[in-house]
Amino acid sequence: MSAPAEAARPVPRVLIVEDDPAQARLVQLLVAGAGLAVAGVAETAEAAARQAGEVDIVLMDFRLAGERTGLDALRDIRAAGLLASVIVMTGHGSERVAAEALHLGASDYIIKDESFTTLLPEVLGRVVRVREIERQLAAAQEELIRAERRAAIGEIVVALSHEINNPLMALTANLDLLQLDARALPPTGRDALRLAREQLARISELLKRLGELDRERATTYVAGTRMTDLKA
Repeated sequence: MSAPAEAARPVPRVLIVEDDPAQARLVQLLVAGAGLAVAGVAETAEAAARQAGEVDIVLMDFRLAGERTGLDALRDIRAAGLLASVIVMTGHGSERVAAEALHLGASDYIIKDESFTTLLPEVLGRVVRVREIERQLAAAQEELIRAERRAAIGEIVVALSHEINNPLMALTANLDLLQLDARALPPTGRDALRLAREQLARISELLKRLGELDRERATTYVAGTRMTDLKA
């Protein structure tokens, strides 16, 4: 039977932060056309920061209703430790704003000029790809940490196995000697001898299973990177 296919990942959710209704509608159409889900529209920096924790991408206009700008909202989002990717939209000639946005932790920016409708889907696609790479790298790093911990446990198990194996072998040899003269033992002694041998066999099997913990199966989580498959 073939392994079940990996479940499809959810479509990234995009929050549009734009106080111009016509511009907001245009951006909604472009986001949907890029295959992403529009999670909602916010008009102020306060609303943007409040809703950013529920989405994957925030498409943030620089000039917003009220006194606070998109950069203020970006500062609030990063100060709160939210993981949404922020794309800042600026007017033509606002390269300084774009540079400051990147400095504050924006993933990208786009200028509202004649190429806006063409470039926005490309910028969105680039940010989605970067997010997926970051997710895969985080998963690979987590697997690496777990593998390192497992290797450390394996070293402890090997050391303990060596420490236990010698006295275990000596005890087994003594029980074998008693077994040779078991007929001289009373029934209760023979039962105790049988039980002791069974318990020793269980301990030996446990040590054998512990010694097999170092068998690993390599799996590719990120292209070109082989990691230990702990589930295997």
